[in-house]
Amino acid sequence: MSFGGRSLADSAKVYWDSCAWLGLINGEQDRKRELQAVYDQARQGVVELWTSTLSIVEANRLVAEMQQPKPIPPDSIQALDEMLFQRFVKLVPVDTDIARRARGLLRETPKLGKKPDAIHLASAMRWNVAILHTYDGNDLVHLDGKFHCDDGTPLTICEPSDPTAGGLFAKAKTNG
Repeated sequence: MSFGGRSLADSAKVYWDSCAWLGLINGEQDRKRELQAVYDQARQGVVELWTSTLSIVEANRLVAEMQQPKPIPPDSIQALDEMLFQRFVKLVPVDTDIARRARGLLRETPKLGKKPDAIHLASAMRWNVAILHTYDGNDLVHLDGKFHCDDGTPLTICEPSDPTAGGLFAKAKTNG
């Protein structure tokens, strides 16, 4: 099976930005099908999902809780944890190497302005995860093809697609 110009064997790792986790847990209508399909592929052992431990912080509440005053009841934390803390989800730390890389990316990359996105980008590159799924078109998707993982593999930055709809990780239709 091939997708996005890569074979499944070459792309057994997929990195998710925090917005992918939030889209799945919140059941966002325009994202849930694709995200659930990729998550199911990971659950079945077809792919590994990778993300930064920063995602634990960024995915801290459900959309239904966004307007609630603090302190927010801990009810949804279990659902968030049950999604992130799975054997097929590889959580990578924000260590000194990742922090320095992210800082460099922020200083050197036009139109990369969000610090968390720089951390996600640096993490995918460092851990050789050649596909980064995100919905952040303004900060990340437009950078598709501009970076390489540490092992030299080109980094694909795209929105997830449904593997049952013609390709597991199709590139985003628009860049920018």
